[in-house]
Amino acid sequence: MAASGEERPLGMMVPPVTPGVEIPPEPPDVGARALYIAGRLLAGATTFFFLAFLFAYFYLRSLNQNHQWHLGHVKADQGLGAVIVACVLLSAVLAIVAGRQMKAQSSGWLGPAIASLALGLAAIALQCVEYTVQHFGPTDGAYASVFCAWTAFYAIAALATMYWLETQIATELRARRTPAPAHGDIKDPDRLIAPGLDACVFFWSYLAALGAIAYVTLYLL
Repeated sequence: MAASGEERPLGMMVPPVTPGVEIPPEPPDVGARALYIAGRLLAGATTFFFLAFLFAYFYLRSLNQNHQWHLGHVKADQGLGAVIVACVLLSAVLAIVAGRQMKAQSSGWLGPAIASLALGLAAIALQCVEYTVQHFGPTDGAYASVFCAWTAFYAIAALATMYWLETQIATELRARRTPAPAHGDIKDPDRLIAPGLDACVFFWSYLAALGAIAYVTLYLL
């Protein structure tokens, strides 16, 4: 006697496809919705990650055990920090401009996107320069440890986001040169460039806002 459906392995529960009938390509709206949700979920996860550094800053500052919170020689360069956060914020603004031009179906969105990428990479490079000119390290008190860890992880997050933005630019350039075939796993895959850029722009704008909070906390307070 044949085994019942409940006793069969999970893979055997999927009904077979009739020979000669192909599974239709996934509509692009499905992928667009997934990118939209993924960008918001990533922003939420990033919030909780950097919230730990904000909590550590105020918690250790309030304790100030053995007066080790802020040693005399530990001082971040406010001018360099201002240049870094200015590059980040201007990069985010250009990314928003690029996203709006993409939604308006303007082919000129690549210019602001490339400028946004350049400014984002410049901010990361300046952050690396700051580590070489500052006169303290992560072991020079509680503030120094929070500063080095917070800025380092933020630079890593910014670098990953710039890679994400670069993939959107490269995908658009490839699509203009050689449009993607319409008979793949996704129907009209070029339509996913717009929602992909939208998710990237949203996350980069959100990360830039977190960078502004980091600048106020670490450099001005």
